[in-house]
Amino acid sequence: MKLYFGENLKSLRKQNDLTQEMLAEFLGVSFQAVSKWERGESYPDIEMLSAVASFFGTTTDLLLGIDKISNEKKIRSYIERYDALQRTDSPKALEMMKNAVHEFPGDYRLLIRYFEILIKTKGGFENGSVILSEVQSVYDRIDNFCTDDSIRIWAQRLMATYCKSMSLVDESGLGLDDMEKILHKMPLMYNSGDFAATYLYPPGEKHREACRCAVDELMYLFGCTVTNYCSDFAANAFEEKIKAIQTLLAVLDCVYTDGNYRKSWVHVIYNYGNLANLYFQLGDMEESRKNLKICAELSKRYDSQPQTVVSNTALFNKTEFTKKKQGKTYCMRMRGKMLHAYNFTEEFRQSREFAEILKMLD
Repeated sequence: MKLYFGENLKSLRKQNDLTQEMLAEFLGVSFQAVSKWERGESYPDIEMLSAVASFFGTTTDLLLGIDKISNEKKIRSYIERYDALQRTDSPKALEMMKNAVHEFPGDYRLLIRYFEILIKTKGGFENGSVILSEVQSVYDRIDNFCTDDSIRIWAQRLMATYCKSMSLVDESGLGLDDMEKILHKMPLMYNSGDFAATYLYPPGEKHREACRCAVDELMYLFGCTVTNYCSDFAANAFEEKIKAIQTLLAVLDCVYTDGNYRKSWVHVIYNYGNLANLYFQLGDMEESRKNLKICAELSKRYDSQPQTVVSNTALFNKTEFTKKKQGKTYCMRMRGKMLHAYNFTEEFRQSREFAEILKMLD
């Protein structure tokens, strides 16, 4: 359990215009002891703790930050429950976060989650200008007053996405111009901490680790970008989409030569499935089955791997990658896509080859 004695002691000392030497003299201890207390390197014994609290006219609980510890525990509980609820029961998650923000109005970790679920649950224009006004109000509060860059950028990304969706609705009051204003406030990839770490650390293991993390992130973002790029093609532009996906997979194979795709497993598995779907729509049954089989094999391989895998490539030699915990396995996800999401005919789904591929996902 984290105690806040050092922070609170330093704050009280400064509020009373005392130096460490002056406080030490009043308490009958060395100024080095006071310095260690404030840095959290040591704590006074119980009798001295009472004396410090009495000196400042406060209680030992407040001095130790017991209330702050209790509040932090409640806040963390709200966040954990929200993470568990927001995908399965949006209305319940919204109500919970509304209560959380009411209880802790100054905590932006709660406010950003309320903002996220508010947009997801009631963000449509059919809810009228009241919701639009609240969305704007919450966003302005975070953007103008939150000092945590990660939370502000999270809010900007949510608001930009909201502006984009509302631009498609007549008389919504929001358009692509509003989205672009927010995008211009957000940092470029070049200014990200991931990239800066690749040239700021001096030579050594920390620098190499920063470079590996940046490559992993770049490849993951590359996969996301290709997916977004493909969405710009016409629905029947099958060949153009196939070329883009094949380029992505070829690059990932060049980087992850041992077949352990680390953070980009999701792009590899899903895109072999996408290729199978696209080839089927082109009428190339052989390529469709081939890519569907690769998709199933990769899903099975990923699910059967241990939680932590050691990479064996030029860039990631002998480094570990830990899989994220997930509710559904990739075999379960891809089985669902093959049965329901892809544009396969019922005849194809009833074929012996398709049944064999599904069996691989058992």
